[in-house]
Amino acid sequence: MDEWGYASSPPRPVAIEGGEGDTALAKSRVLTREEVLRRRLRRTRQLGRCYRAHYWALMEEMRSKYRDYSWSYGKSPFKEDHNDNSDNNNNQNGVVSGGGDDIVQCRYNGCKTKAMALTNYCHTHILSDSKQKLYQGCKAVAKNLPTGPSFCNKPILRSMVPPACPSHFQFGERCLARALRRAGLGTAIATTRKPNGKLHVITSEFVRQIQNKRKLALKKTDPKVETE
Repeated sequence: MDEWGYASSPPRPVAIEGGEGDTALAKSRVLTREEVLRRRLRRTRQLGRCYRAHYWALMEEMRSKYRDYSWSYGKSPFKEDHNDNSDNNNNQNGVVSGGGDDIVQCRYNGCKTKAMALTNYCHTHILSDSKQKLYQGCKAVAKNLPTGPSFCNKPILRSMVPPACPSHFQFGERCLARALRRAGLGTAIATTRKPNGKLHVITSEFVRQIQNKRKLALKKTDPKVETE
């Protein structure tokens, strides 16, 4: 048995479809172009089916592992220990023990959720970890304060483009759809979340909006001329 508990067996060789015809033509010194193309097409289609079957098998395995990971480190509650003495000892080290498993509690002050794997903070407070390099704060502006813009700063992956959380990303898509409708493009955002409008039209609409914002800002800063 392997490390996952499954019975290990030697992989069986894949039988090539149409192998009888290939065996008959194996001793031929010359093949016609049609024979070569038919053989390559048949083998390419079979290889594609093998890749698709292997891909979906990996997806099913990933779903089960993600479910176990989410339950172990994300969404399941703490296992409470009714022994007060053991609770005091565990809380001093930031570890809650229950059912034989040691569960690391988030070190953020006042947070009682589980920490993510290989770190001491949960997903909400992962930015408090100065050593982590995987997450960054959402760059979307949540509020415009007199002292300056206040950013959302929800933890997102650094690979996210644009660097916005799911709520602000959807808000940006809705703003883009409204801007394209005002430009006369109708429903340019399809259900696949891919814009159908041409790039130069979208760019010109963004430039127009930026120019309007600058004009409004200049009007606010220009001194008003008082007439007697």
